[in-house]
Amino acid sequence: MRDLLLVLLVLFLQISFARIFGGLFFDFLTPLLLLWSITKSVREMILWTVLTGLLVSAVFPQPLLVLLTGLIMAQWLWRVTFFESWRTRQGMVFAAGVVFSFMWQICGYIFASFTTDLILMPLCFPPLASSVVSAGLFTVFTFRVARFKAELEGKVW
Repeated sequence: MRDLLLVLLVLFLQISFARIFGGLFFDFLTPLLLLWSITKSVREMILWTVLTGLLVSAVFPQPLLVLLTGLIMAQWLWRVTFFESWRTRQGMVFAAGVVFSFMWQICGYIFASFTTDLILMPLCFPPLASSVVSAGLFTVFTFRVARFKAELEGKVW
């Protein structure tokens, strides 16, 4: 239930920020997916990714199959290459958020380049920059909160 509320909160934040800032895309989804990738089992990670993909594709004009492919590919690569020491290195966490965000979004752009004219796609600097920078910043914030919470519970982060 908590995870479902997080997904709904993330979608609400992304829609609200896009409307407030004139269409710029602020990526709140990446930190949540990264946290699921390292704290959940593979089954739970895929389940929540599919549910998130369904909700996101219902809100944003992204085909579900392309969105799921991008999200799962990015999460799988993240899970395979994740080093435990990254959790405490803020620069690496920021870079991971930026790269992860860019990976799953670029899948949508690649799909769109096959189905529509690439020149009509919104692959321009301001939306892309706002997306990857916000993904990096929110990932650092999310990981710091998760580490603080784990320390309060007596767990090793």
